[in-house]
Amino acid sequence: MKNVLDFNIQFSNLMGRSFPNCFAGVYVYLENIFDTLPKKCGKERYCFGCGCSRDVQSTYFVLFDTLCGRSSLYCRLDGAMTDIAALIDDDCRVGSWSGGGTDYTVDFLFGFTGYEYRKITDSAAFKDEVITAIGAGKPVLAKVASNDGEFCVITGYDGDAFISSFYHTDQDNNTQEKRTITLTRDEIKTLYVIGNKTAPRFTLKDGLERIKQVINSTFNEKIWDDGIAYVSAFEKMSADELTEVETRVKYTFMNQFNSHIFGAALKHLPKVYDKDQFPALPDLWEKLRKCIATPRKYAFNRGNVLGISLPRAEFSKKLATAIKGIMRTYGKMLLIIDEAIEVLDKK
Repeated sequence: MKNVLDFNIQFSNLMGRSFPNCFAGVYVYLENIFDTLPKKCGKERYCFGCGCSRDVQSTYFVLFDTLCGRSSLYCRLDGAMTDIAALIDDDCRVGSWSGGGTDYTVDFLFGFTGYEYRKITDSAAFKDEVITAIGAGKPVLAKVASNDGEFCVITGYDGDAFISSFYHTDQDNNTQEKRTITLTRDEIKTLYVIGNKTAPRFTLKDGLERIKQVINSTFNEKIWDDGIAYVSAFEKMSADELTEVETRVKYTFMNQFNSHIFGAALKHLPKVYDKDQFPALPDLWEKLRKCIATPRKYAFNRGNVLGISLPRAEFSKKLATAIKGIMRTYGKMLLIIDEAIEVLDKK
């Protein structure tokens, strides 16, 4: 027995198989607002889902990823998991391209989009649940057992095997292809079965409150202060320790993709929420976009973030300056978000 949905959806390359990315793919499918694929950006290059308005899935991905608070997260330079990351993102690791699948985030995204859902952890029920959902024309979100932060979208089944199909873009080779993977019941940890469309339980204001919660946590958990103290010890580190820190600086602390995602989401918010209804919001989004450009400027490029090739003392000083700059920027962002929340409260 086999049944497979015609799920020709591309996931954004910005965040691999994270829950918000997979959820956005399911959302545009259920809402029937997805684009025809393969899709090109301009005349030559294949689209890779950067969050621009030309690609619907990635537009919703950056929106979901930002409003749930995940794209505002910063990890500690000493590698320790922060409390807020554990609450929002179950795979906050150096170089991770997955995550965002905690109950806190999952419930927000379903509630924000207005869909009921059931979380299934009994593997004995997986097959019947998938058969029923696919028969109703609904894909199933699944957490992969081998990696707590990795998700997939089950788009069909063939006997006892679950099928997951999606489009993948290889930026280096400029190719776009449909990939299909199969999983057994034992390779799935959790299913999220989508129910009826209903009134949203969360609003834009709730999303802004979550962003504010994450930004406040960077001060409450002393990410900035501890980071400045940590980099002062560079000269005493071994070569291996310094290499590990450099990796964190490159892929985590400077947060290149997350800051891009945050900025792209704000660019599209006026289109998702009627700007005639909230005429003061677009100016506030633009202020936030200018703020988020500040953290990005400190990441010059992936090969030489903040001048890693500099002597240790100079590199340490430069990184401390960057941390202070980001800390000040986050303080400014809190004030702007408070203004936006006040606008929404007055409506």
